[in-house]
Amino acid sequence: MSREQIPIPSTNVPLKKNRKAKGFQILTPWLFLIPALIIITLFLIIPIVEAFIWSLQDYKLIAQSGEFVGLENFKKIFTDELFWRALLNTILFVLFVLPLNIFLPMILAALVNQKIRAAGMFRVLYYLPVVTPMVVAALMWRMLYSESGFLAKFLYEIGLFDRPTNLLVQSSTALFAVAMITVWKGLGYYMMMYLAGLQNISKDLYEAASIDGASKLQSFWKITVPMLIPYSTLVSVLTIINGLKVFEEIQLTTNGGPAGATTTLVMYIFNKFMDLDVSIASAAGIVLLILAVAASLLQMKLTSKREEDLRG
Repeated sequence: MSREQIPIPSTNVPLKKNRKAKGFQILTPWLFLIPALIIITLFLIIPIVEAFIWSLQDYKLIAQSGEFVGLENFKKIFTDELFWRALLNTILFVLFVLPLNIFLPMILAALVNQKIRAAGMFRVLYYLPVVTPMVVAALMWRMLYSESGFLAKFLYEIGLFDRPTNLLVQSSTALFAVAMITVWKGLGYYMMMYLAGLQNISKDLYEAASIDGASKLQSFWKITVPMLIPYSTLVSVLTIINGLKVFEEIQLTTNGGPAGATTTLVMYIFNKFMDLDVSIASAAGIVLLILAVAASLLQMKLTSKREEDLRG
């Protein structure tokens, strides 16, 4: 009795189906990216291009037209004393905030990462400033800085001032007083970044250091800090960008005063727009964009070099 041969279906997929599947695989990521690309194009790329065009024109906002003037607007801002004052204030603001935003959240993250009671509660408390609206935060700090506030009285008691002084109305202290609001507001946000990085550090490194006789401080400086450099890079870049475009804190506390002591580049741009001088404002905005990109790239380059040296 002969056995019937059962036909085996072919496993060869037609070439056209293969091409369709490969084409679909290539297309799928772009389908997910399209919404983000549309948003970035509408709210970032197009405004930057438009601002660049306005910066090369003597643009009249009411008439919705402008005459091409080339680099004349850039010449005006570079010869404007107020612009250079705003640029200096912005740089001082960033230089003051940057080290505090790098190291204070790192220290807090290391502390709340320990096995201590109520560690979760401390994490929540440190993160509260992040979710506090800036209007509320500014009002609270204005009360603290007032002559009858806690900080003014405390600084008087320790002898820094001969009488209770509102730091926001003193030209020499106003910028740094506002900067402390920025540091306080971002403390919990950056702390959470460092906490995520601490979870990736092996406990064996700390145990080995402890066996070798290293103290807690030595372990922190020799193990924690180097291992968190990638996170420090991210914190640095975000701090530089946010510092260069700081606005809310200043608008709600000093409005650029006293006597321009807290006028930053964004405040300068805002004031020019309010005066309907959109061409000058656009030129200053392009300068701010270049500064932000250049400073971020430089910080990333320096930090990555430091990371390579530590690994080597």
